[in-house]
Amino acid sequence: MLSSLLGSMVDFDQAIEEGTLCLVGEFEGLTEVNEYALVILAMNLDCWIRAEAEAPRFLLYAEPAFEVAIVEEFRLYEQEQLSLPERAAEISFHRSGVELLLLWTVILMVTFMGQTESMVAKYCNSSEGIFGAGEWHRSFTALFLHADGGHLLGNVLIGGIFCVFVARTFGPVRGWISILASGTLGNLMTSWVHFPEGFKSLGASTATFGALGLLVGSSALLAYRSRSARKVGGFVIPFIAGAILLGWFGAGAGDAASRVDVLAHVMGFFSGALIGSVLARNTPASEDDGRAPA
Repeated sequence: MLSSLLGSMVDFDQAIEEGTLCLVGEFEGLTEVNEYALVILAMNLDCWIRAEAEAPRFLLYAEPAFEVAIVEEFRLYEQEQLSLPERAAEISFHRSGVELLLLWTVILMVTFMGQTESMVAKYCNSSEGIFGAGEWHRSFTALFLHADGGHLLGNVLIGGIFCVFVARTFGPVRGWISILASGTLGNLMTSWVHFPEGFKSLGASTATFGALGLLVGSSALLAYRSRSARKVGGFVIPFIAGAILLGWFGAGAGDAASRVDVLAHVMGFFSGALIGSVLARNTPASEDDGRAPA
């Protein structure tokens, strides 16, 4: 209970003299003393405010048994307030990079319109082609190929949302490089898991879920660093949210016969999460036919 009186002013003075109450803070303004009084109330403890008549000064009292705990909580509160500008700078936003998104969309559409069977066979993601023949470019070029118009449209619409968020978080250029790197690494890992079994896939959605992973990885690390190890939930919650989105958009129709390459989506997601956490860690506080559609 926050109060300026303890029954009466006489009782209040007597409580101070007898040591029933102790001074835990002196403040020059009413706003400041109320702020620290709220800190005490948040500890589920009582406190009392006294205004000095001689000078514009406010004294904050509490029970002596909790003095050490209150002083420590004040210290933690002040430390947290000092770190707020730094944390705000870490989560600064950049331009959306919509120009690069439009360029990406145009490239995918032009590639799709000129796509041929021989082109798909030569440039799709292939476990045998990559690890058997050393055609490492396939893990990258497969991102630009699509099975049909619906496959392309889905990747542009859903992927566009995630990609804009990535550009806003890391900057357009660095964000798009990270997206393509996530998709490429995801395809590479998928082919490695399937090798030596013959496996082929194509599509930009490995990069799409790589973009989601970038957001999750960076958010998880920033949430973990923003307070302390006590805030484990801040680290876990982005991964839970990302897993839910991955399940909604990346698992196909849940049909065992579905041609959607769920493994590629998962690999893209975790590749993005890894790259996103590295980018967030290194970001200064002051600063961008049997083929399964991926």
